[in-house]
Amino acid sequence: MIKTSLYVCAAALLSVVSAFSQLQQVEFATYSEGAEPAVVNGVLVDNKGTLATIALLGSNPTKATIAGAAEGEKVELKLLAHDPVSRLTLLQLPEAHRKGITVINATGDSSKLEPGDVLYSDLKNKAKISRMVSNVERYNGKILPLTFLRMNHPDGKLPAGSPVMNAQDQLIGFSFQKSKEGNSFFILPVEVLSHVQASLARDGKYTPCWIGVSMDQGEDTPVITSVRPESPASKAGLKNGDILVNIGGKKIGTYAEVVNAFYYLQPGKALEFRVLRGVELKTVKVTPEINPRYK
Repeated sequence: MIKTSLYVCAAALLSVVSAFSQLQQVEFATYSEGAEPAVVNGVLVDNKGTLATIALLGSNPTKATIAGAAEGEKVELKLLAHDPVSRLTLLQLPEAHRKGITVINATGDSSKLEPGDVLYSDLKNKAKISRMVSNVERYNGKILPLTFLRMNHPDGKLPAGSPVMNAQDQLIGFSFQKSKEGNSFFILPVEVLSHVQASLARDGKYTPCWIGVSMDQGEDTPVITSVRPESPASKAGLKNGDILVNIGGKKIGTYAEVVNAFYYLQPGKALEFRVLRGVELKTVKVTPEINPRYK
C-alpha cells in the first residue's frame, strides 16, 4: 500500500478553499493520542447520502465528523464501509447536511485513460487542467495491492478524497496523496468505488475475497507456486506451475497485473481463468469466496 504522511494540521487544510461546490470536508480522528484530526474531502456519489472519501493511513474510519451549523459543532457520520487496502471509505451524510452538495454519479472508465489525457479537479475552472501521466503498479520498489493512476496537477493543493474528472465530466478517481516529484498526485481509480459499493450492497459491509493461490512477487511471470487445499482455486482445478494469461477476459502478463485483477474479485461471482500449463492452454471457472479472515 502507498504509505502517506499527510498528517497536516486541521487549521492548514481548512484554509484551503475547495473549488468544487460538490465537496464536503470531513475530519477523521487519528489513532495517535493528541494528534490533530486528518482533514480530507468527500463527495456524494448517490442520492441516498453516500459520501465517498479517503481515510488516510493512521485515521480512524469509525470516527468521522463534519462541521455543524453552530460554531464549533461537530456532526458524527455513520460508517457504511471501509476498505483497509485502498483506504476508500463510505460514510452516511445526514439529509439535513446534503443541501448544496451535488451528487456526482456519472463515472468513467479509468482504464481507457492515456498519458497526456486532460483531467479536471476543478469543474468551475476548466482552464485549470491536469494531465494523466501513467498507471502506477509499484511504489518504492514494491508491488501495490491495486493499480493507481498518476496525474500531473497545476499546483500542490489537492486534498485526499478530492474527485478527479475526465474530459467528459465523468468521475474517474479520487486524489490519494501527493507524489515525491513536483506537483504529481496518486489517484485512486473510480473502479474501487464500484467494487466497494457492490460489496456493501451484497454483504452490508466491505468483504475482501480470495481464491487460495500463492505466487512469487519477485518473479514478473505470473506463475502459481502453490494452491491451498479446499480453496476456490483448488476446486476449480488450478495447479502449481500454471501461468495465468487471462482473468475474466482481461489479458494478464505480469505479477502486478494479477495482483490488480485479484483485488477486484467479488465473492460468488465466477470468472474464467485462462492458464498456460506446459504447452497447453486451459480455461477453468473460479468462484472466489470471502477471505476466511473476514468471515
